[in-house]
Amino acid sequence: QPNQISKLNSLVIASLPKLYSSGKFGSMSKSTLTLILAIFFPLACGYFLSFFFRSVNAMIAPDLVQEFDLLPGELGLVTAIYFLGFALFQLPLGVLLDRFGPARVQSSLLAVAAIGAILFSTGETYGTLVAGRGLIGIGAAGALMSSFTAFALWFPRHLLPLTNGCFMGFGGIGALAATKPVEWVLMLTDWRELFFWLAILTAVVATFVRFSLPIVTKKSSPISFCSEIQGLKSIYSNKLFCRIAPLTITTVASGFAIQGLWAAEWLRDVAGLGKGAIASHLFIIAVGIIIGPIISGFFAEVGRKCNLSLLTLYGSMAIIFMFLQLLIIFSWTSITFILWGAFGFFINAMSLSYAILTQNFPQNLAGRLNTNLNMLMISFAFVAQYIVGVIIEQWPISSTGGYHPDGYKFGFGILLISQLFSFIWFVAAPVKFRSW
Repeated sequence: QPNQISKLNSLVIASLPKLYSSGKFGSMSKSTLTLILAIFFPLACGYFLSFFFRSVNAMIAPDLVQEFDLLPGELGLVTAIYFLGFALFQLPLGVLLDRFGPARVQSSLLAVAAIGAILFSTGETYGTLVAGRGLIGIGAAGALMSSFTAFALWFPRHLLPLTNGCFMGFGGIGALAATKPVEWVLMLTDWRELFFWLAILTAVVATFVRFSLPIVTKKSSPISFCSEIQGLKSIYSNKLFCRIAPLTITTVASGFAIQGLWAAEWLRDVAGLGKGAIASHLFIIAVGIIIGPIISGFFAEVGRKCNLSLLTLYGSMAIIFMFLQLLIIFSWTSITFILWGAFGFFINAMSLSYAILTQNFPQNLAGRLNTNLNMLMISFAFVAQYIVGVIIEQWPISSTGGYHPDGYKFGFGILLISQLFSFIWFVAAPVKFRSW
Protein backbone atom coordinates (compact mmCIF):
# COMPACT_ATOMS: atom_id res chain seq x y z
CA GLN A 1 0.00 0.00 0.00
CA PRO A 2 1.28 3.56 -0.73
CA ASN A 3 1.12 4.67 2.92
CA GLN A 4 3.04 1.59 4.02
CA ILE A 5 5.69 2.28 1.38
CA SER A 6 6.03 5.87 2.63
CA LYS A 7 6.41 4.66 6.24
CA LEU A 8 9.04 2.11 5.20
CA ASN A 9 10.94 4.78 3.30
CA SER A 10 10.83 6.96 6.40
CA LEU A 11 12.33 4.25 8.61
CA VAL A 12 15.09 3.36 6.15
CA ILE A 13 16.08 6.88 5.20
CA ALA A 14 15.98 8.23 8.75
CA SER A 15 18.77 5.81 9.69
CA LEU A 16 21.12 6.75 6.84
CA PRO A 17 22.74 9.91 8.31
CA LYS A 18 23.59 7.98 11.48
CA LEU A 19 25.11 5.18 9.41
CA TYR A 20 27.20 7.70 7.52
CA SER A 21 28.55 9.26 10.69
CA SER A 22 29.18 5.91 12.41
CA GLY A 23 31.15 4.50 9.48
CA LYS A 24 29.22 1.21 9.44
CA PHE A 25 29.00 1.31 5.66
CA GLY A 26 32.18 0.93 3.68
CA SER A 27 31.38 2.01 0.15
CA MET A 28 28.02 3.49 1.17
CA SER A 29 26.72 2.43 -2.27
CA LYS A 30 23.40 1.00 -1.04
CA SER A 31 22.60 3.93 1.24
CA THR A 32 23.55 6.43 -1.45
CA LEU A 33 21.36 4.67 -3.99
CA THR A 34 18.44 4.73 -1.54
CA LEU A 35 18.82 8.46 -0.98
CA ILE A 36 19.06 9.12 -4.72
CA LEU A 37 16.09 7.00 -5.77
CA ALA A 38 13.71 7.77 -2.90
CA ILE A 39 14.47 11.47 -2.31
CA PHE A 40 16.79 13.06 -4.85
CA PHE A 41 15.27 11.80 -8.10
CA PRO A 42 11.55 12.48 -7.40
CA LEU A 43 12.32 15.99 -6.22
CA ALA A 44 14.64 16.53 -9.19
CA CYS A 45 11.74 15.73 -11.54
CA GLY A 46 9.69 18.48 -9.90
CA TYR A 47 12.59 20.93 -10.12
CA PHE A 48 13.03 20.05 -13.79
CA LEU A 49 9.41 21.03 -14.43
CA SER A 50 9.69 24.26 -12.45
CA PHE A 51 12.61 25.39 -14.59
CA PHE A 52 10.89 24.28 -17.78
CA PHE A 53 7.83 26.37 -16.92
CA ARG A 54 10.07 29.29 -15.95
CA SER A 55 11.99 29.21 -19.23
CA VAL A 56 9.50 28.09 -21.87
CA ASN A 57 7.99 31.54 -22.49
CA ALA A 58 11.25 32.59 -24.14
CA MET A 59 10.43 30.16 -26.96
CA ILE A 60 6.68 30.76 -27.23
CA ALA A 61 6.88 34.55 -26.79
CA PRO A 62 6.54 35.30 -30.55
CA ASP A 63 3.37 33.17 -30.69
CA LEU A 64 1.90 34.93 -27.65
CA VAL A 65 2.73 38.37 -29.03
CA GLN A 66 1.16 37.53 -32.38
CA GLU A 67 -1.98 35.85 -31.01
CA PHE A 68 -2.72 38.35 -28.23
CA ASP A 69 -1.05 41.49 -29.71
CA LEU A 70 1.11 42.03 -26.62
CA LEU A 71 3.32 45.07 -25.97
CA PRO A 72 6.77 44.52 -24.37
CA GLY A 73 5.45 45.46 -20.93
CA GLU A 74 2.52 43.06 -21.26
CA LEU A 75 4.80 40.29 -22.47
CA GLY A 76 7.05 40.97 -19.49
CA LEU A 77 4.11 40.81 -17.08
CA VAL A 78 2.55 37.60 -18.43
CA THR A 79 5.98 35.96 -18.11
CA ALA A 80 7.03 37.57 -14.82
CA ILE A 81 3.74 36.75 -13.06
CA TYR A 82 5.23 33.28 -12.61
CA PHE A 83 7.78 34.86 -10.28
CA LEU A 84 5.09 36.80 -8.39
CA GLY A 85 3.01 33.68 -7.70
CA PHE A 86 6.20 31.86 -6.79
CA ALA A 87 7.31 34.59 -4.39
CA LEU A 88 3.96 35.14 -2.67
CA PHE A 89 3.84 31.51 -1.55
CA GLN A 90 7.32 31.45 -0.05
CA LEU A 91 6.40 32.63 3.47
CA PRO A 92 3.60 30.11 4.04
CA LEU A 93 5.76 27.51 2.26
CA GLY A 94 8.42 27.68 4.95
CA VAL A 95 5.89 27.12 7.74
CA LEU A 96 4.18 24.30 5.81
CA LEU A 97 7.50 22.55 5.16
CA ASP A 98 8.49 22.72 8.82
CA ARG A 99 5.02 21.49 9.86
CA PHE A 100 4.05 18.84 7.27
CA GLY A 101 7.31 17.90 5.56
CA PRO A 102 8.43 17.97 1.91
CA ALA A 103 6.38 15.01 0.61
CA ARG A 104 2.92 16.37 1.35
CA VAL A 105 3.74 19.98 0.53
CA GLN A 106 5.58 19.44 -2.75
CA SER A 107 3.06 16.95 -4.17
CA SER A 108 0.16 19.31 -3.40
CA LEU A 109 1.88 22.25 -5.03
CA LEU A 110 2.69 20.32 -8.19
CA ALA A 111 -1.03 19.54 -8.49
CA VAL A 112 -1.68 23.31 -8.44
CA ALA A 113 0.91 23.76 -11.21
CA ALA A 114 -0.90 21.15 -13.31
CA ILE A 115 -4.16 23.10 -12.94
CA GLY A 116 -2.38 26.31 -13.93
CA ALA A 117 -0.94 24.67 -17.04
CA ILE A 118 -4.41 23.54 -18.12
CA LEU A 119 -5.77 27.07 -17.60
CA PHE A 120 -2.87 28.59 -19.55
CA SER A 121 -3.33 26.15 -22.44
CA THR A 122 -7.02 27.00 -22.79
CA GLY A 123 -6.71 30.76 -22.23
CA GLU A 124 -8.51 32.98 -24.71
CA THR A 125 -7.77 36.33 -23.03
CA TYR A 126 -4.71 38.09 -21.65
CA GLY A 127 -6.16 37.87 -18.14
CA THR A 128 -6.56 34.10 -18.38
CA LEU A 129 -2.94 33.74 -19.45
CA VAL A 130 -1.84 35.79 -16.44
CA ALA A 131 -4.02 33.75 -14.06
CA GLY A 132 -2.82 30.42 -15.46
CA ARG A 133 0.84 31.34 -15.32
CA GLY A 134 0.39 32.75 -11.82
CA LEU A 135 -0.99 29.38 -10.66
CA ILE A 136 1.97 27.66 -12.31
CA GLY A 137 4.26 29.94 -10.32
CA ILE A 138 2.51 29.04 -7.06
CA GLY A 139 2.68 25.35 -7.95
CA ALA A 140 6.40 25.57 -8.69
CA ALA A 141 7.08 27.52 -5.49
CA GLY A 142 8.15 24.48 -3.49
CA ALA A 143 10.36 22.73 -6.04
CA LEU A 144 13.66 24.05 -4.75
CA MET A 145 12.86 24.75 -1.12
CA SER A 146 11.13 21.41 -0.50
CA SER A 147 14.21 19.72 -1.87
CA PHE A 148 16.70 21.73 0.18
CA THR A 149 14.60 21.02 3.27
CA ALA A 150 14.51 17.29 2.46
CA PHE A 151 18.26 17.21 1.93
CA ALA A 152 18.82 19.00 5.25
CA LEU A 153 16.64 16.38 6.97
CA TRP A 154 18.04 13.18 5.45
CA PHE A 155 21.40 13.82 3.78
CA PRO A 156 24.76 14.02 5.62
CA ARG A 157 25.41 17.69 6.35
CA HIS A 158 28.92 17.78 4.90
CA LEU A 159 27.53 16.60 1.54
CA LEU A 160 24.95 19.38 1.25
CA PRO A 161 27.01 21.74 -0.99
CA LEU A 162 27.71 18.94 -3.48
CA THR A 163 24.16 17.54 -3.23
CA ASN A 164 22.60 20.97 -3.70
CA GLY A 165 24.90 21.70 -6.61
CA CYS A 166 24.09 18.45 -8.41
CA PHE A 167 20.40 18.99 -7.77
CA MET A 168 20.48 22.50 -9.23
CA GLY A 169 21.81 20.96 -12.41
CA PHE A 170 18.41 19.32 -12.96
CA GLY A 171 16.91 22.79 -13.18
CA GLY A 172 19.34 23.44 -15.99
CA ILE A 173 18.11 20.30 -17.76
CA GLY A 174 14.59 21.72 -17.50
CA ALA A 175 15.79 25.00 -19.01
CA LEU A 176 17.58 23.03 -21.71
CA ALA A 177 14.41 21.10 -22.53
CA ALA A 178 12.66 24.45 -22.98
CA THR A 179 14.94 25.41 -25.90
CA LYS A 180 15.63 23.23 -28.96
CA PRO A 181 13.19 20.48 -27.92
CA VAL A 182 10.39 23.05 -27.68
CA GLU A 183 11.33 24.40 -31.12
CA TRP A 184 10.97 20.87 -32.51
CA VAL A 185 7.67 20.29 -30.70
CA LEU A 186 6.26 23.56 -32.05
CA MET A 187 6.95 22.30 -35.57
CA LEU A 188 4.49 19.47 -34.90
CA THR A 189 1.88 21.20 -32.75
CA ASP A 190 1.14 24.55 -31.06
CA TRP A 191 1.91 26.02 -27.65
CA ARG A 192 -1.56 25.17 -26.31
CA GLU A 193 -1.18 21.42 -26.79
CA LEU A 194 2.34 21.63 -25.38
CA PHE A 195 0.98 23.04 -22.13
CA PHE A 196 -1.80 20.45 -22.02
CA TRP A 197 0.74 17.59 -22.00
CA LEU A 198 2.87 19.50 -19.51
CA ALA A 199 -0.13 19.51 -17.18
CA ILE A 200 -0.46 15.72 -17.47
CA LEU A 201 3.25 15.21 -16.81
CA THR A 202 3.16 17.51 -13.79
CA ALA A 203 0.28 15.55 -12.26
CA VAL A 204 2.25 12.31 -12.70
CA VAL A 205 5.32 13.78 -10.98
CA ALA A 206 3.12 15.03 -8.11
CA THR A 207 1.96 11.46 -7.50
CA PHE A 208 5.54 10.19 -7.72
CA VAL A 209 6.73 12.66 -5.07
CA ARG A 210 3.84 11.92 -2.71
CA PHE A 211 4.45 8.18 -2.50
CA SER A 212 8.24 8.04 -2.88
CA LEU A 213 9.42 10.52 -0.28
CA PRO A 214 9.33 9.52 3.39
CA ILE A 215 6.57 11.10 5.44
CA VAL A 216 7.62 13.19 8.41
CA THR A 217 5.94 11.19 11.18
CA LYS A 218 6.83 13.46 14.08
CA LYS A 219 3.73 15.49 14.86
CA SER A 220 4.84 18.94 15.84
CA SER A 221 2.37 21.41 17.25
CA PRO A 222 1.26 24.22 14.93
CA ILE A 223 3.74 27.07 14.87
CA SER A 224 2.29 30.02 16.74
CA PHE A 225 2.33 33.52 15.34
CA CYS A 226 4.81 34.61 18.03
CA SER A 227 7.10 31.68 17.25
CA GLU A 228 6.94 32.48 13.55
CA ILE A 229 7.86 36.12 14.19
CA GLN A 230 10.70 35.04 16.47
CA GLY A 231 12.01 32.68 13.81
CA LEU A 232 11.89 35.40 11.14
CA LYS A 233 13.64 37.80 13.52
CA SER A 234 16.49 35.36 14.07
CA ILE A 235 16.88 34.98 10.30
CA TYR A 236 16.78 38.64 9.31
CA SER A 237 18.94 39.77 12.23
CA ASN A 238 21.66 37.23 11.40
CA LYS A 239 24.74 39.12 10.22
CA LEU A 240 25.82 36.47 7.72
CA PHE A 241 22.34 36.40 6.17
CA CYS A 242 22.35 40.19 5.87
CA ARG A 243 25.73 40.07 4.17
CA ILE A 244 25.00 37.34 1.62
CA ALA A 245 21.29 37.81 0.89
CA PRO A 246 21.43 41.09 -1.12
CA LEU A 247 24.08 39.72 -3.49
CA THR A 248 22.22 36.43 -3.96
CA ILE A 249 18.93 38.23 -4.53
CA THR A 250 20.20 40.65 -7.18
CA THR A 251 22.53 38.32 -9.10
CA VAL A 252 20.39 35.19 -9.31
CA ALA A 253 17.15 37.13 -9.83
CA SER A 254 18.64 39.24 -12.62
CA GLY A 255 19.99 36.11 -14.26
CA PHE A 256 16.63 34.33 -14.17
CA ALA A 257 14.76 37.43 -15.35
CA ILE A 258 17.01 37.74 -18.39
CA GLN A 259 17.34 34.01 -19.14
CA GLY A 260 13.61 33.35 -18.86
CA LEU A 261 12.57 35.91 -21.51
CA TRP A 262 14.81 38.79 -22.51
CA ALA A 263 17.87 36.80 -23.61
CA ALA A 264 15.93 35.45 -26.60
CA GLU A 265 14.67 38.92 -27.50
CA TRP A 266 18.20 40.38 -27.19
CA LEU A 267 19.58 37.68 -29.48
CA ARG A 268 16.90 38.56 -32.04
CA ASP A 269 17.09 42.36 -31.87
CA VAL A 270 20.73 43.06 -30.95
CA ALA A 271 22.61 40.05 -32.34
CA GLY A 272 20.24 39.72 -35.32
CA LEU A 273 19.75 35.95 -35.02
CA GLY A 274 16.91 33.82 -36.37
CA LYS A 275 14.72 31.34 -34.49
CA GLY A 276 17.04 28.37 -34.93
CA ALA A 277 20.13 30.26 -33.76
CA ILE A 278 18.23 31.75 -30.82
CA ALA A 279 17.13 28.28 -29.73
CA SER A 280 20.75 27.10 -29.99
CA HIS A 281 21.94 29.97 -27.78
CA LEU A 282 19.23 29.27 -25.22
CA PHE A 283 20.38 25.65 -25.32
CA ILE A 284 23.93 26.78 -24.47
CA ILE A 285 22.63 28.92 -21.61
CA ALA A 286 20.79 25.88 -20.26
CA VAL A 287 23.94 23.76 -20.48
CA GLY A 288 25.69 26.40 -18.38
CA ILE A 289 22.85 26.30 -15.87
CA ILE A 290 23.28 22.52 -15.60
CA ILE A 291 27.02 22.40 -15.02
CA GLY A 292 27.36 25.66 -13.06
CA PRO A 293 26.07 24.45 -9.68
CA ILE A 294 27.72 21.03 -10.06
CA ILE A 295 31.16 22.52 -10.63
CA SER A 296 30.65 25.12 -7.89
CA GLY A 297 29.63 22.26 -5.58
CA PHE A 298 32.86 20.42 -6.35
CA PHE A 299 34.85 23.60 -5.78
CA ALA A 300 33.05 24.03 -2.45
CA GLU A 301 34.00 20.49 -1.40
CA VAL A 302 37.63 21.04 -2.44
CA GLY A 303 37.63 24.36 -0.62
CA ARG A 304 36.31 22.73 2.53
CA LYS A 305 39.09 20.14 2.51
CA CYS A 306 41.73 22.79 1.81
CA ASN A 307 40.36 25.25 4.42
CA LEU A 308 39.63 27.83 1.74
CA SER A 309 36.92 30.43 2.27
CA LEU A 310 33.68 29.75 0.41
CA LEU A 311 32.78 33.40 0.82
CA THR A 312 35.82 34.30 -1.28
CA LEU A 313 34.74 31.78 -3.92
CA TYR A 314 31.22 33.16 -3.85
CA GLY A 315 32.37 36.78 -4.20
CA SER A 316 34.70 35.89 -7.07
CA MET A 317 31.87 34.26 -8.99
CA ALA A 318 29.74 37.38 -8.51
CA ILE A 319 32.48 39.56 -10.03
CA ILE A 320 32.75 37.36 -13.12
CA PHE A 321 28.97 37.24 -13.52
CA MET A 322 28.70 41.05 -13.42
CA PHE A 323 31.52 41.40 -15.95
CA LEU A 324 29.69 39.07 -18.35
CA GLN A 325 26.58 41.24 -18.10
CA LEU A 326 28.68 44.31 -18.87
CA LEU A 327 29.86 42.69 -22.10
CA ILE A 328 26.24 41.88 -23.00
CA ILE A 329 25.22 45.48 -22.36
CA PHE A 330 27.98 46.68 -24.70
CA SER A 331 26.76 44.24 -27.37
CA TRP A 332 29.73 41.90 -27.80
CA THR A 333 27.86 39.96 -30.46
CA SER A 334 31.01 38.37 -31.91
CA ILE A 335 31.26 35.95 -28.97
CA THR A 336 27.59 35.34 -28.22
CA PHE A 337 27.92 31.58 -27.66
CA ILE A 338 30.73 31.98 -25.12
CA LEU A 339 29.12 35.00 -23.51
CA TRP A 340 25.68 33.51 -22.96
CA GLY A 341 27.00 30.06 -22.08
CA ALA A 342 29.09 31.59 -19.30
CA PHE A 343 26.08 33.70 -18.28
CA GLY A 344 24.04 30.54 -17.76
CA PHE A 345 26.90 28.90 -15.86
CA PHE A 346 27.05 31.63 -13.23
CA ILE A 347 23.30 31.99 -12.68
CA ASN A 348 23.02 28.70 -10.82
CA ALA A 349 26.59 28.70 -9.52
CA MET A 350 25.58 31.61 -7.29
CA SER A 351 23.21 29.22 -5.48
CA LEU A 352 26.23 28.22 -3.39
CA SER A 353 24.92 30.80 -0.91
CA TYR A 354 22.08 28.45 0.12
CA ALA A 355 24.52 25.80 1.32
CA ILE A 356 26.64 28.39 3.15
CA LEU A 357 23.64 29.76 5.02
CA THR A 358 22.04 26.40 5.80
CA GLN A 359 25.09 25.36 7.83
CA ASN A 360 24.76 28.40 10.08
CA PHE A 361 21.12 28.03 11.19
CA PRO A 362 19.30 25.46 13.38
CA GLN A 363 17.69 22.61 11.43
CA ASN A 364 14.20 23.61 12.58
CA LEU A 365 14.63 26.91 10.70
CA ALA A 366 15.91 25.33 7.47
CA GLY A 367 12.58 25.61 5.69
CA ARG A 368 11.92 29.21 6.69
CA LEU A 369 15.51 30.28 6.01
CA ASN A 370 15.50 28.95 2.45
CA THR A 371 11.99 30.10 1.63
CA ASN A 372 12.58 33.64 2.92
CA LEU A 373 15.72 33.98 0.84
CA ASN A 374 13.91 32.51 -2.14
CA MET A 375 10.94 34.84 -1.61
CA LEU A 376 13.18 37.90 -1.76
CA MET A 377 15.07 36.60 -4.78
CA ILE A 378 11.99 35.63 -6.79
CA SER A 379 10.21 38.89 -5.89
CA PHE A 380 13.15 40.77 -7.33
CA ALA A 381 13.06 38.52 -10.42
CA PHE A 382 9.40 39.47 -10.96
CA VAL A 383 10.22 43.17 -10.71
CA ALA A 384 13.32 42.80 -12.89
CA GLN A 385 11.61 40.90 -15.71
CA TYR A 386 8.65 43.27 -15.78
CA ILE A 387 10.69 46.48 -15.47
CA VAL A 388 12.99 45.51 -18.34
CA GLY A 389 9.89 45.16 -20.50
CA VAL A 390 8.57 48.56 -19.41
CA ILE A 391 11.95 50.16 -20.14
CA ILE A 392 12.17 48.55 -23.59
CA GLU A 393 8.66 49.83 -24.31
CA GLN A 394 9.94 53.43 -24.06
CA TRP A 395 11.65 53.04 -27.46
CA PRO A 396 9.70 52.65 -30.69
CA ILE A 397 9.00 49.14 -31.98
CA SER A 398 10.28 48.43 -35.49
CA SER A 399 7.98 47.57 -38.39
CA THR A 400 9.01 43.91 -38.04
CA GLY A 401 8.09 43.84 -34.35
CA GLY A 402 11.66 44.08 -33.01
CA TYR A 403 12.66 46.15 -29.98
CA HIS A 404 15.28 48.92 -29.90
CA PRO A 405 18.81 47.86 -28.77
CA ASP A 406 19.07 50.87 -26.43
CA GLY A 407 16.12 49.53 -24.45
CA TYR A 408 18.10 46.42 -23.59
CA LYS A 409 21.14 48.50 -22.59
CA PHE A 410 19.15 50.58 -20.13
CA GLY A 411 17.09 47.67 -18.84
CA PHE A 412 20.04 45.33 -18.28
CA GLY A 413 22.09 48.26 -16.96
CA ILE A 414 19.61 48.92 -14.16
CA LEU A 415 19.90 45.29 -13.07
CA LEU A 416 23.69 45.43 -13.15
CA ILE A 417 23.77 48.56 -10.99
CA SER A 418 21.68 46.81 -8.33
CA GLN A 419 24.18 43.92 -8.30
CA LEU A 420 27.12 46.30 -8.01
CA PHE A 421 25.69 47.97 -4.91
CA SER A 422 24.96 44.57 -3.38
CA PHE A 423 28.53 43.45 -4.03
CA ILE A 424 29.90 46.58 -2.35
CA TRP A 425 27.78 45.74 0.70
CA PHE A 426 29.00 42.13 0.60
CA VAL A 427 32.64 43.27 0.68
CA ALA A 428 32.08 46.01 3.27
CA ALA A 429 30.37 43.71 5.80
CA PRO A 430 33.02 41.09 6.67
CA VAL A 431 31.27 38.35 8.65
CA LYS A 432 32.70 34.86 8.93
CA PHE A 433 30.65 31.69 8.65
CA ARG A 434 30.87 28.67 10.89
CA SER A 435 33.24 25.93 9.80
CA TRP A 436 31.55 22.72 8.61
